[in-house]
Amino acid sequence: MDPRALGEFGLIEAIHRRAGRAPEWKIAIGDDAAVLIPRRGEELVFTTDAVVEDVHFRWRTSDPRSVGHKALAVNLSDVNAMGARPVGFLLTLGLPPRISGARLDGFFAGLLALGRASHCPLVGGDITRGRDFVATVTAIGAVPRGRALLRSAARAGDRVFVTGALGGAAAGLRSSAAPALVRRQIAPRPPLGAGPALVAQRLSRCAIDVSDGLAQDLGHVLGESGVGARIDLDAVPVVRGATLEEALGGGEDYELLFTAPRSAPSAAVLGKRLGCRVSEIGVITRQRRLLLERSGHPVRVSTRGFQHFKASPKGSEK
Repeated sequence: MDPRALGEFGLIEAIHRRAGRAPEWKIAIGDDAAVLIPRRGEELVFTTDAVVEDVHFRWRTSDPRSVGHKALAVNLSDVNAMGARPVGFLLTLGLPPRISGARLDGFFAGLLALGRASHCPLVGGDITRGRDFVATVTAIGAVPRGRALLRSAARAGDRVFVTGALGGAAAGLRSSAAPALVRRQIAPRPPLGAGPALVAQRLSRCAIDVSDGLAQDLGHVLGESGVGARIDLDAVPVVRGATLEEALGGGEDYELLFTAPRSAPSAAVLGKRLGCRVSEIGVITRQRRLLLERSGHPVRVSTRGFQHFKASPKGSEK
């Protein structure tokens, strides 16, 4: 797909052919807007995220297929954190005149492969010319009415859980990072389906995806819920080759952090029900502060998460 050869409308038609059908949608690509008829008893959730050249990735360290995969994955992670099933997404592309057809082909290969695997079709969007490559995805999900997982729903006494292992994406930014850690950074694999499973089995009312670091994202939950938490650092699952500091403050792991009542099953049982690794790492408290412990004793650990407009970590490829 060479934009210079195809032109705007030829490129849109080529994308339309690749995107294929969107069964749940009454109208998808090809009209001024897409039309979805929601299922009875469901509410819709919307999220949007951008992947920007030289901010979220660099072409010299990321292959085009991974960039396409990540553009959709980070949005599906938010849909998953709300306990919703994905139903479709919109894509706005800003393309520099110099972009090659091969690079664009790779981007769409990764984007649409994940869309098919997650039953989340491309249903519309926009294309414009720009100085740098920018892909903005707006993902739509559906969740049973009144059952969305919320940051504001944590309660004192709830147990705190997290899926997968943390710190790998941050470790992948090091210039000397092992290939397996680099893959965690450039092609994240959120535990898609875990959020809807929590909703379907009524196991939780509160969740957030770990996109900006465990401590910072847990802090969002505590602030919205008006509670605190006590976290056992020895229980935090850290990716092999990463550090605890990277797990707490690195970000971009896109794992699912959630709370569950005292009566909830063990982490091992939850892992079987959700289809992924689950670790219990702490408890929600009435005191409005985050307390990090080892062997029952408070400890101080760097927990700075990622924020735009602040300096990137030393040695980062980002």
